[in-house]
Amino acid sequence: MSASPEPTPPRRRRRKPVTPDVSQVVEEYLLNRSAREKALVFENLLKSGLMDVLEASGEPDGEEGEHRRITLPKPLSFTTFKTEKGTVKTIVAVQRQKRKGSMSLNEDRTLAYLAKRKLTDSCTAQITVINEDAVLAANFEGTISDADLKALYDEGKPTYAFNLIEE
Repeated sequence: MSASPEPTPPRRRRRKPVTPDVSQVVEEYLLNRSAREKALVFENLLKSGLMDVLEASGEPDGEEGEHRRITLPKPLSFTTFKTEKGTVKTIVAVQRQKRKGSMSLNEDRTLAYLAKRKLTDSCTAQITVINEDAVLAANFEGTISDADLKALYDEGKPTYAFNLIEE
């Protein structure tokens, strides 16, 4: 008696997942984004005009009078939305605030000063820097293998951006 072949189970077809229709949400997103961008352009125009008025007509403010301020005739309220829930703020004045520029050490002037004062040895240090272009060139020439090169790099976690695809 020969063994009868076992019946093969029926093949299951994988169903393609249903993609939800997000058109309405995307349309709402686009309307809000356009409104926000348009409002930002208008806000920047208003702010620029206010900065000009503050520069020309503002009262000195701050410990050294380095800022300019105009006090409003009456307080104005507005709602800020830095979080989902709005917060009411009351504004009593506008101010043009002076911010100090960033400072960076002028290398040429500093080296000349240190040399003149004979401080070069005590105020400078030699730093070894990896020339990444040279490492990649060594890989291209075959001196460093692809596997070794890959092992020299750390790879961070991927991030994701929301993009609008245009026609």
